Amino acid sequence: MSVGGLVFFLFALLSISAAIALYAGIQAETRDPPTMSREEAERRARDEGMRYNEQHGRGTDRRPNENDRSEGAGWGSDRTDDRDRDDARDW
Repeated sequence: MSVGGLVFFLFALLSISAAIALYAGIQAETRDPPTMSREEAERRARDEGMRYNEQHGRGTDRRPNENDRSEGAGWGSDRTDDRDRDDARDW
């Protein structure tokens, strides 16, 4: 067998082995998925979201009361990136 044929055979064998290993890994991972109620899933999602926001320096989406809104946020606020916009131009 020539060197080129041997390299091709080893490459093919490695490719097939990798595909089988990947398939086996996915099957093992999805064999017994955890189940939970909708309420439990929603609670976990909220908790994970709050932890993520706290770790990354972002606030939560909950306000202590409705009057606690920052100035310049929301509808009707002036945005500096929209001041130079010319709506007459056809994009």
